[in-house]
Amino acid sequence: MSDFLRPNVLRAVRILSETVKVGSSLSADESEREVQPASRTVLPRDPLALLKEELALTQSRLERAEVEITLLSSRNRVLAEQFQAERKKAEEEEQQRRAILEAEGTDLRKRSVEEGFLEGKRTGCAEGQEQARREMKRHYEGKVASLVVLLENVHATLSKRLEGLAALHLPQLIRMWELLLSRMLQQEVTLREDTAMLVLREVLERVSDRERILVYLNADDLEGILGRKDSFGDLLRGVKYLEYLSDANVEKGSCIVETNLGIYDARWRTQLEQIGKDIDHLFIEGRNDDAETS
Repeated sequence: MSDFLRPNVLRAVRILSETVKVGSSLSADESEREVQPASRTVLPRDPLALLKEELALTQSRLERAEVEITLLSSRNRVLAEQFQAERKKAEEEEQQRRAILEAEGTDLRKRSVEEGFLEGKRTGCAEGQEQARREMKRHYEGKVASLVVLLENVHATLSKRLEGLAALHLPQLIRMWELLLSRMLQQEVTLREDTAMLVLREVLERVSDRERILVYLNADDLEGILGRKDSFGDLLRGVKYLEYLSDANVEKGSCIVETNLGIYDARWRTQLEQIGKDIDHLFIEGRNDDAETS
C-alpha cells in the first residue's frame, strides 16, 4: 500500500460491543443470491472499462454543452451588435426627422406670416412635431424592448445550461471517483504482498485486550503472516491466547481481529461501504439544504 493510503486505512473500523462469530455459514437467502445457476454464464464487466466509458460519455456531454454555450454566446454577441446598430439608426432617423420638421416649421412660419396666420400655423407645427415624435418613440421602444427580451432569454438559457450541467455531472463524478478508489485499492493489494501485514499492525496497535486475540485472514495472506509473526512481538507482549485463522469472507490484503472486548473489522469492503454511506449522507444533506432554501 502506498503511503498516502496508510493514515486512512482504518477510518471505517468498528468496535462491536459483543462477540460476533466470523466465518459462519451464510443464510439460505444469501446462499441463493451468491450461487449462480449452472445454466447461465454471466461475464462481469471490468469496472475500469465501465469507468472509462462513463468518463468518455461525460466528456462527450461536456463538449456538446460547450458547443451549445459557444453558439449561444455568439448569438448573444450578434444580438448586442444588432441592438447597438438599431439604436444608432433610430437616433440618426430621429435627427433627420427633426431636421425635416424644423425645416417644414420654418417654411410654415414664413407662409403664416405672409398669409396672416402665424399663430395658427405655429400651433399646428408644434402639434405635428410632437405627434411625430411620439409615434417614432413608440416604434423604436417596441424594437428595443423585443431585443432586450431576446437578450434576457439567451442569458437565462445559458444560466440554466450551466446549472443543469453542474447538477447532472457532480453526483456522477463523485460515484466515478468512488469506483476509481475501489479499483486503486484492488491494484494496491495485488501489487504489494505486505498489505495485510501493514493493516494487521495498525489494528494490533489499537487492541487493548490481552486475554484472547483471534486474527482472521484471507488464505493467500495467512502463510505470509505466520512466517513473519515475530515482527509483531512488540505489539503482542502480554497476550495470553493468540490464534491466526483463515476465513474466506476476508478479502486479500485485509483482516478481522476479534477480542473479548469486541471485533475490529479492517476489511477493504467495509471501508468502501462506509465511504459510500458518507457520500449518500452528503447527497441527502445537500438535497435537504436545497429544499429549505427554496
